[in-house]
Amino acid sequence: MAEAIQRILKRRALAGQHPQNPEQIGAWFEQTARAWNRQPTPFIWNGKRRRRRRRPGAGGQHLLGSSAAHTH
Repeated sequence: MAEAIQRILKRRALAGQHPQNPEQIGAWFEQTARAWNRQPTPFIWNGKRRRRRRRPGAGGQHLLGSSAAHTH
């Protein structure tokens, strides 16, 4: 889960910015982490992303290769 948090912090801290030195990157990460801790985003397992990835009508089934066959 640490990698997921790092990816989120990186995206938020460096979005549209161009740091001039490593100290700036560290400071931006620190500021971003502090702001996130004030208003944290909860992690929801099996949330919106999983529902979006589910194939409508498959009913929990998975495709077998590129055929029309399914498995549970």
